[in-house]
Amino acid sequence: MSVDSGTSFTEYCNVDPGTRSKALEYPTSIQISQHIFTVFSADHYTGIKLSRTRLPEIIIGHTMHHKEDPAQRAALIDFAGALNYKNWIKSDHWTSDKKSYCEWFGIKCKGSDVVELSLPGNNLNGHIPPSVAALKHLKVFDIHGSRPDDYRGCKDSNLNMSPLPEELYSLTELQKIDIEYTCAAGPISRSIGGLKNLVEVHFHGNFLNGTIPLEMNECVELQEFKLGRNPLTGPFPNVPKLHKLTKFNCNFCALTGPIPDIFGNFPDLVQTFWDGNGLTGTLPASLGRLTKLQRLSFNINNLSGEVPEELCNAPALTDCRIGADTNLTAYEANYPWIPVSHGNMYKCPLPKCATGTGVCNKLTKCHPVVNPCSPVKCETESNSIVL
Repeated sequence: MSVDSGTSFTEYCNVDPGTRSKALEYPTSIQISQHIFTVFSADHYTGIKLSRTRLPEIIIGHTMHHKEDPAQRAALIDFAGALNYKNWIKSDHWTSDKKSYCEWFGIKCKGSDVVELSLPGNNLNGHIPPSVAALKHLKVFDIHGSRPDDYRGCKDSNLNMSPLPEELYSLTELQKIDIEYTCAAGPISRSIGGLKNLVEVHFHGNFLNGTIPLEMNECVELQEFKLGRNPLTGPFPNVPKLHKLTKFNCNFCALTGPIPDIFGNFPDLVQTFWDGNGLTGTLPASLGRLTKLQRLSFNINNLSGEVPEELCNAPALTDCRIGADTNLTAYEANYPWIPVSHGNMYKCPLPKCATGTGVCNKLTKCHPVVNPCSPVKCETESNSIVL
């Protein structure tokens, strides 16, 4: 249908929806000057606003819909097929040619651009197709599953040990990626460093392997960096440029070597968990300069040397586990990739916060998984052990 000016179009708008639906098959296109728009149904159609000063707008319900991008529609349909959408818990309108893709369940748009694809715990099963590259303005990608009862594998979302496609890392407007507990595998691409707008990376509870790319250091907007319970190897990630971090975790991974003293670069850090690795050397003294730090864990490693006195100066610290415990069962974390831990053994004397009832000597009010006991031990120069 072509509309040249307000008069002929107004006559069309004044016809009741029932009559219009008899005259037109939906979806249909309406052309105004050089612009073509799509109307998806007579029920949702309420009119077009014409203006001499701006482009015309189609109003469907109370939402403005611009002409769809065929490439984004095709990418979403491909995504649906690759992840078995017919068995999703909720798939309202997906693949429908009578609904804008902006009305499909879990999709949010700005104009005709998809900016959010959010389908957590929705029984996705398959792999992420390379065609996601067409979603160039995507800001939120969230398909996380639920945590299994035994912390193994995945639940309510299954990528079947497939890797994240390189094309996902091409979406430079991404602010959040959440694939926790989806059975994703393979390495984290070095291309992740190009995602300068990332605020949250939630990769926890998968089978991601290889080293943590140092290119992460370029994601300077990053606030939450959660990589725990993955067989990631190599050294502790040296990412001092991530000044906005609030959560920084890779517990129950397979990291080895010393911990760089970079924590002073993270003034907003609230929690950091690194238990269940093969880390060696000493605890960073800069941890004690973090005024917002509430929770930390470096137990189930092979740390030594002095416990820094500065750690006792962290004013907000309420959960501090740096002890000599080695029991992975207490955390339901008997993963085959975790290096052998002999337990942290520090040099005596210990600072006050790591002895007696100090906050870093976890002896009481212990609970499996969430807060097991972690007693601190040290040895004297004669190698006698002091509890």
